[in-house]
Amino acid sequence: MAGLKVRCVSIKPYLDEKPDGSFVEGEFEGEMISLTLNKIYDVVEQDDEYYRIVDDTDEDYLYPKSMFEVI
Repeated sequence: MAGLKVRCVSIKPYLDEKPDGSFVEGEFEGEMISLTLNKIYDVVEQDDEYYRIVDDTDEDYLYPKSMFEVI
C-alpha cells in the first residue's frame, strides 16, 4: 500500500452510507480520540471497508473508510 495517503474527515467512527452516497452517523456515540480531524495519515493496508493506519497513538488500527478521503 506504499504511497496511499488519506485525510481524516470525521472523528465519528461509524458513519453509515445512504443509497444516495451521503453519510449519516451510525449507532456509536462518541469520537475517536486517537485521530486528528484533517490530519493526513499513511495507509498500511486496506480491504473493502477499512483502512489500517498508524494513528496518533503510534499503533496501527483498522478504521472505516468513511472516516477518510484519499488525497
